[in-house]
Amino acid sequence: MQGEFSAGKVIVTPETEQEAENWSIKGYGRRKSARTELSQEEVAFLLEKGKLTLKLEDSELSFEDFLIRVLDTTPMFTVRYLVYKDLKERGYAIKTGGVDFWLYPRGAKPGEKPAKYFIHILAEREFISLIELSELLISARNMRKELILAVVDEESDITYYEVKDPRFDDGIEVESTEGNAKASLVGDRVVLWDAKLAENLYKDNFYGKLTKEKRLLLSLVEAAYLMKTNRLDIETPSSNHAKMSFEQFIEYASTIETDFMDKYLVYKDLKENGLNAKTGFKFGSHFRVYKAMQQKHSLYLVHVLPHDHVFSMTGLSRAVRLAHGVKKRMIFAFMSSSSTVQAPPTEQTPEQRIRYVDVGRMKL
Repeated sequence: MQGEFSAGKVIVTPETEQEAENWSIKGYGRRKSARTELSQEEVAFLLEKGKLTLKLEDSELSFEDFLIRVLDTTPMFTVRYLVYKDLKERGYAIKTGGVDFWLYPRGAKPGEKPAKYFIHILAEREFISLIELSELLISARNMRKELILAVVDEESDITYYEVKDPRFDDGIEVESTEGNAKASLVGDRVVLWDAKLAENLYKDNFYGKLTKEKRLLLSLVEAAYLMKTNRLDIETPSSNHAKMSFEQFIEYASTIETDFMDKYLVYKDLKENGLNAKTGFKFGSHFRVYKAMQQKHSLYLVHVLPHDHVFSMTGLSRAVRLAHGVKKRMIFAFMSSSSTVQAPPTEQTPEQRIRYVDVGRMKL
């Protein structure tokens, strides 16, 4: 096949209608009357495979010549081309766009079935904000596509990540709603002294850590949730043992953890969806999440991030790889707007909706 390179575009004119149809079936180009316009990635692939002869005026352009010309105007073209080539060699049909690719199910012919995936391409040294990642997910969902990040590293290897809305399995056990228990604030945790209540909260509802002396050590987020659901009264550390208000406790906890309010709101949301959240410190995350009280292994790691967080590809890869290695899903949680106001908020406002982004490695 012979094409002409002009004004940054490559136009080919198939010799027969059947030849044009074959190109379309293989997912190449966009038909324009009797001609077909090819993308830069398609041209590079066909040149490298020896399936296209490209002319510029009276000269023939080699694969190398074409790359040099394209890189003058599109510095990241090599990264895009590596992803395109990898997918084509795996047998996929692809449609290229301004920034992203449309990927069809393996064996599917464009025009017969819709594209299944929306692929966003990044180099190892690039960054992506949490907001941008969430907006890409929303766009893919609105187009009824699945979002994939294709990250090209320094050795030109490609790692694919699926990005999706988490599908939390609802918990199957209901917590006890017994009356308030009295507890004491001790530094960065809360202690429940009543042995019977401590054992009930620990064994029946999976809260805290039960000591040999039958004392229950609660984290600040656990204590805040139990206070809010009227199951725990916390005394101030002062000698008068006055009962703390929920607002006072939130203010105190926020002096210990600057991101406490966001963590609490995510914890509360998980609990209200029938899930159990425990510290995920050993896995480098805020929470490990179970769908039932007696479940042996957690299913998810949930890490709470500020809404303006920006991922490096190395940081994203590290978190996802760790979760994958322990057979869990890596889920990032954030508030759709900052929850920082003059007085610490005690509830999620309509403008502060919790959003989740589930990222995992995938094989294509």
